[in-house]
Amino acid sequence: MICRHRSLIVWLVLWLTACGAPVTTPTATTVPAASTPTSVIAEPSTLPTSTVLPSGPVIVIDSTQTRPFPRQLLGTNVPAWLNPTRLGDETFISRTADLGLSLLRMPGGSWSNAYAWADCETGGEGCYWPWAAKPSDFLRFARAVNAEIIWTVSINSSAQEAAALVAFFNGATDDERPLGVDARGRDWLTVGHWARLRAETGNSTPFPVRYWEIGNEVYGAKRDVGPNCAEWGWEDVWTCDPDEYLHGATVNGIAYDGYLAFYDAMKAVDPSIQIGAVGVEKPDEWSNWGNRVIAGAGEKLDFYVVHYYPYFQPPENPAGALQQPQRSWSTIMADLQAAFRRYSGRQIPVAVTEYNLVAFQDADNGQLMRRAVNMLFIADTIGQMATNGVTIANQWDLANGRAYNGTDYGLLDADTFEPNPAYYALQLWSRFGDELLTTQTPFDPAQTLSVYAGRHTDGTLTLLAINKTAQPQTATIIVPTGPWRVATTVVQASDLLAESVALDIRDNGITSDENANYEHTFAPYTLTLLTFTEP
Repeated sequence: MICRHRSLIVWLVLWLTACGAPVTTPTATTVPAASTPTSVIAEPSTLPTSTVLPSGPVIVIDSTQTRPFPRQLLGTNVPAWLNPTRLGDETFISRTADLGLSLLRMPGGSWSNAYAWADCETGGEGCYWPWAAKPSDFLRFARAVNAEIIWTVSINSSAQEAAALVAFFNGATDDERPLGVDARGRDWLTVGHWARLRAETGNSTPFPVRYWEIGNEVYGAKRDVGPNCAEWGWEDVWTCDPDEYLHGATVNGIAYDGYLAFYDAMKAVDPSIQIGAVGVEKPDEWSNWGNRVIAGAGEKLDFYVVHYYPYFQPPENPAGALQQPQRSWSTIMADLQAAFRRYSGRQIPVAVTEYNLVAFQDADNGQLMRRAVNMLFIADTIGQMATNGVTIANQWDLANGRAYNGTDYGLLDADTFEPNPAYYALQLWSRFGDELLTTQTPFDPAQTLSVYAGRHTDGTLTLLAINKTAQPQTATIIVPTGPWRVATTVVQASDLLAESVALDIRDNGITSDENANYEHTFAPYTLTLLTFTEP
């Protein structure tokens, strides 16, 4: 998430918060990629020989070719500026819990690089935003909505401070291992000291945080940080050099730790945690940032972080946005996997810890991110990330507040807590299942109907379909041996620019025939989840 002109933004945030207004903040940027669709187009020769083909379009669910569906794809960002009041609100908690999310990224984009967690928790002078959410507030919220936390550590802090935060969440109160003195002279005491601080907030048992990333978009440091930094850089960090990011450096007389020092100090507290480094979609861009991080981190790279915002400026034709997921993700992942092979010799999990449609909220004057087009875009983005091997994903963000131009990154309105259309994309995916099955389809998934099939551990099958057009799309769905009881959940918009959508949930009864064929018409501009259970 980009924060430009930080002093002005902080003043506005404080003023707006004092006045009870929604908090807004700019966000991140990325470069779009293009690729060919990855869905399999069904031909008669590819279908099982025993299949009785009906007339008309056919979608085949093949339950013999499967892969796990990573539940960690069902994540969002929970920024600190939502503050303890919102995070403690029963309606806000209930609406978030209903999403069925698995992973919450905290404390929020660019704020991560300035968030002094210990001072914010204890009321110290180093807390830049004393009114914002504290680690204990985040912990209580994550418990309430039954989700895990992924934490973004400040690269401007020290390795020992990061280790103390691992101790706060994961440590035992009787663990007296010392954390050491950092390069700036602060003694970070023991694991148990910080675990006892957690216990004092009413959290006597640990809340293990498994996933950690070191810094947010560090490659985007402001231009005065170094000669190779971008003129339009946005991050208040001490370097934009990937080697310094890895190994640390002394800048203006201040010693800074690098990723590798963070990794060692944090793993010493809890060896079971997973730690990721800041990366970029195209590894050879930003001064060859990605390739140098992959090579330099070596085995100390548990996952590689990228952010995905395909548009700097919104498309003139909103329908074009719906082609992006299909055209982007196979190329993004192919580029990353090639870099992993070349510079690491192993495949590294990819975490997309921010994604949304438009990078700069100030540019989204058409307010696409709070309209139906974004629901369909995010639904297909999750599907393409799953299909192409992404393991962690966090939409930006749970609630943000409307910008001056009326747009909103949030799944929920930050004041009313009413869902924006994109809310339903994550909600339906949370009901998708635990496995991703192979599908065969006659439709062009980039422009017409995109489909994904899943299976729950109890054998329930699902088909999630995204109709991107103004026309109904009818198909016969061939399901493994039936008959099946079919239930439908449909979220429909009147058009791509609709600000609200209609939710319809119904049990259709035993509707597949003896050949397990089920005909369904997917209405225009819909997100549909078909659930097949044995009667």
